[in-house]
Amino acid sequence: MRLTKLLFVGLALMATTWLPAQSNLKFGHVNTQAILAAMPELKTIDEQLQSEYTTLEAQLTDMQEDLQGRQKEYLTKLQAGTMTQLERSELETQLQEGQAKVQGFFEQSQESLQQREQTLKRPLFDKVSNAIKEVGAEKGFLYIFEQSGGLTVYQSEKSIDVADLVKAKLGMK
Repeated sequence: MRLTKLLFVGLALMATTWLPAQSNLKFGHVNTQAILAAMPELKTIDEQLQSEYTTLEAQLTDMQEDLQGRQKEYLTKLQAGTMTQLERSELETQLQEGQAKVQGFFEQSQESLQQREQTLKRPLFDKVSNAIKEVGAEKGFLYIFEQSGGLTVYQSEKSIDVADLVKAKLGMK
């Protein structure tokens, strides 16, 4: 019985010292996608990527038109019956190679644009991430949660939206 009382008093003392310390915990949340979208640098990057896309699209269109022209020429000669078997075989091989070249250019262009986008946007992501870390350290936050990922199951009204603090750290309004 005496051990039970001692244990109970010990737990009560621990609770009274632990609970006030827990009330000082600060949690925040931020929507990094909204901050990124509001950054003027993103518009410049998007315009640059659009320009590169347009250039690649024009090159692809030229390649496709050239291939279509050669396909029409092949069909015309085939229907006229003016090709030898060797000429027919050579033209078919050239058309297959042309199709493979167009497909390869398309795939390479897609990959190139994705890599370019990552390269151009990485500094922005790093800048926002660093600003969030600085705000967290300066304002004493224990955690700052990402809001746009859809992973937050519950968000208390006590959680602080740090978007304005991060924007201020980035020099944005």
